[in-house]
This record gives sequence, C-alpha cells and structure tokens, in this order.
Amino acid sequence: MGRKVAEARRAGRLRRRRRRWVITVLALVVVIGATYLGWNAGWGRAASVGDFAPPFVLPDQNGRQVALADYLGQNPIVLFFYMTHT
Repeated sequence: MGRKVAEARRAGRLRRRRRRWVITVLALVVVIGATYLGWNAGWGRAASVGDFAPPFVLPDQNGRQVALADYLGQNPIVLFFYMTHT
C-alpha cells in the first residue's frame, strides 16, 4: 500500500511541475509575441522631425473630446508635458 501512495504522490508532483512548465512557456510566448508585435507596429520608436502626429482623441480641460482630425489644415500645435513624478 505504501508503494502505491508514493507513486501517486510522485505522479501528482509531476503533473504540477508539468502544469507550471506549460504556464511558464505560454507566458513567455505571450510576452515575446506582444513585444514583437509592438516593435513592428512602431511602438518604442521615437518621433523624428517631419513625422506626422498619430491620430488621437483626448479630453480638454473642460472634459470635451478633442480630436487631432478636428484641426486638420489649421496648423495646430500640440504641446505634451511628460510628467515622470506624478
């Protein structure tokens, strides 16, 4: 009887180890895939002089939605203050 219990415990440990391994591999595939897709989509690339601004819609100080497309042809200036310590 003791031998069967030991084998069952060992089989349970192997199943748990295999499950952790599969979850780890899947997580790595997701992270690597997301990184690959992100770099190919242009994420992580700094803007250069002459680049077009990407289309966006953001709320203004009064809560109204403002789109960059609303100002097409009017030479808008976009100021962005990147706050790192907020």
